[in-house]
Amino acid sequence: MKKLVFEFKHNKKYKIKGVNLEKCFNNLIKNKIKLKNIKKNGDNTAEFYIEKNSEKILKQNLNKFNITILEEKDFGLLYFFKSLFFRVGLISACFISVVMLFISQMFIFKIEIYGNENLSREEIISCLNSLGVTPFTSKGSINLTELESELLENMPSISLVSIITKGSSLVVNLQEKVINDEYQNVGNFTPLKASASGRIKAIKLIQGTLCVKVGDIVKEGDILVEPYIIDSSGNKKSVKAEAEITAEIWCEGRVTHYDYAIKTVKTGNRVFKDDVYFLSLPVYISKTEVPYSEYEVSTKIINLSTTLLPVKIYRSIIEETKTVEENIPFEEVRKSVIEQAKSLALEKAKNNSVIEEYHTVTSNAGINTVSYVVVIEGKL
Repeated sequence: MKKLVFEFKHNKKYKIKGVNLEKCFNNLIKNKIKLKNIKKNGDNTAEFYIEKNSEKILKQNLNKFNITILEEKDFGLLYFFKSLFFRVGLISACFISVVMLFISQMFIFKIEIYGNENLSREEIISCLNSLGVTPFTSKGSINLTELESELLENMPSISLVSIITKGSSLVVNLQEKVINDEYQNVGNFTPLKASASGRIKAIKLIQGTLCVKVGDIVKEGDILVEPYIIDSSGNKKSVKAEAEITAEIWCEGRVTHYDYAIKTVKTGNRVFKDDVYFLSLPVYISKTEVPYSEYEVSTKIINLSTTLLPVKIYRSIIEETKTVEENIPFEEVRKSVIEQAKSLALEKAKNNSVIEEYHTVTSNAGINTVSYVVVIEGKL
C-alpha cells in the first residue's frame, strides 16, 4: 500500500476494527468522503487515509456503526510544516526570552512598596523619581544606603525604611510615624460591633457608650458600644469604642440535602488544548476539536518565561460531563448529613471548649436542612 506521507494536504491515517466495515465505507462514500489506500485485513480490521477536514464526519460514522479506532496518525507536508513552524517558533521564543532575562537583571523595571497606609504610592514613587530612580534605571547606578537616607530626609512622615533589589524590582519597605488616635481620628471612630451571634455573659467597658447588657442576645454585626461619651455639660465627645465582652457564642453549621436532584458529574475523559503566546501574540493556536456534547473547560497558564518578554502556554482542560439523576431519601443519609453540619460548626468554633451542642432538622417537599449549633465561650 502506497503511503501518503509526502502528499501536500494534511492527511490522517486510521486503523479501525469492527464487523460493519463495509456498511461504514459505503455510507462514507455516499456522503462524498474520500477514502484513500484502503487496506482490509482478515481480523475485521482495516487501514486507510483521509483528509484532515473530513475526520469529524468519519468519527460520527464510526460511532454509528460501533467501529473502534485502533490508531490514528497525521501525515502530509502541510502538517509537517505546521509542526516545524511551531517547534522553530517555540525555540526562538525561548532563546529571545533567555537573552531578555539576562538584560532585565541589569535594570529596574518595577518598584514595589510595602508598609504605606496614609502615604499614597504615587507620593513615594514621585519622591523616588526626583531622587533619580525610575523604571529602566541601571541597578549598578543605585546606592541603596544613600537612597534610604535621602528618602527619609525628603519624606518626614516616614520613620524607618529599607530598600533592596530583587530581580528586576526595587522593593521599598517602610514604616510611617505613629500619630495618637485621639488627635488623628476625632469624630471618625467606628462603633464596636459583635463578631458573632450569642448571649452576653460579662461586660468590661473601657470607653464609649454601651448599647447592650448582660443577658442580651445579639447577632453578628449588632452594635455593642457606640464611639462617644457624654461629658458633664451634656455634649458628645468622640472616643474609640473599646470593651471586653464575653458571651456564649453560637457557631452554626448548615447542610441541605435534596431527596431528588439532578447533578452534573465528570466522567474522567478529558482532552487538552495548548495555545502558545509570545509578547501577547499567538505563536501557535491548537486546532483540537471537542469530542464531547457536554463538558467543562478550565484554563491553566504555564509561564515559560517571566521576563519583560514572556512566553506563555494557555492550556485549556476540557473535561467530559454527564447529567445524572439522584434519588436518595434523607433517612438513608441522615447521620452523614448531620456529621457534615457538625464538622462545619466545629470548624467555626476554632478549637474552643464546647459548652453545649444541638441540632435541628427541617423538611419540606423533599428538601431537608440540618442546622447544627455548637455553643462556646469567647470574646465578641
